Amino acid sequence: MIKFTDFKEFLVVVKDLTKEDLIKIKLTLQNEGLDIKSLDELIENENDILFTILPDGTLQRVNLYIAEQIVGEYVNEFTPKYKYHIFKCNTIIEMFNSGRKHRYKINVRNNGTFYFRYIDFYGRILKEKNDEKIYICKNCLKKYFKLIGKKYYYKDSDEYVNNFNLKEFDQKFGTFFNNTDIQDLFQANSYFSSNVYPKKWNMISKKIKIKRDYTCEKCGFKPRNNYEKRFIHVHHINGDKTNNNQDNLKVLCIKCHASVDSYHLRMKASSDYREFENILLAQ
Repeated sequence: MIKFTDFKEFLVVVKDLTKEDLIKIKLTLQNEGLDIKSLDELIENENDILFTILPDGTLQRVNLYIAEQIVGEYVNEFTPKYKYHIFKCNTIIEMFNSGRKHRYKINVRNNGTFYFRYIDFYGRILKEKNDEKIYICKNCLKKYFKLIGKKYYYKDSDEYVNNFNLKEFDQKFGTFFNNTDIQDLFQANSYFSSNVYPKKWNMISKKIKIKRDYTCEKCGFKPRNNYEKRFIHVHHINGDKTNNNQDNLKVLCIKCHASVDSYHLRMKASSDYREFENILLAQ
């Protein structure tokens, strides 16, 4: 279970953006969907349900799927062979790890229809649909049955696929946190109002970075130049930004910082995080 202290800051810290920007992104998720290139662009909760982080800092449950299918020259039947995913299941992990260059999208619909394109071997669009019916992945269904405490019978798998109700799933499991944790959050609202960085935080964090030689205390990463120092952060261990005692401060690279808890996972959506991953791959 996700502990309250792991995510209490998440719901009160949001990024600056215009209302129009947010509306545009939400409409895209409802219609043609957003392209993604890596599983790192998504996060999963304690039950492996897939979410994305909107620009205002909120979490949105999403469906993940392959949005294009190659159709041979003499094939006239346009039926999607791919499935959609609601969990981080073995199928999508294997697909992404295999390096296959599929066009992955996410959307937030709960009626089982998706934007989908059929293309030829040259990439030319043969047919384009905004409401193509796609069925749920069977590996996702296994995780769903485990989540609701029911036994999954392989002989009935096709029946499970046909009868799965995505709208009901959304209603039950569409939030990242459980209800108890959210109630605790609102009760502790007075704490959040005071949990802000002190005015001298930049000076405090720089001193601790220098003292600990700009070295990540978890993975050991050390910047090779001044530019790479931007990927070194200072983390408050107990989540209280007003407690700047040295034993409450930990120097971390951005990748380790993003893995501390569910609140910090939002860093994975930043350009700095993606740039840092490229630096690590090049080493």
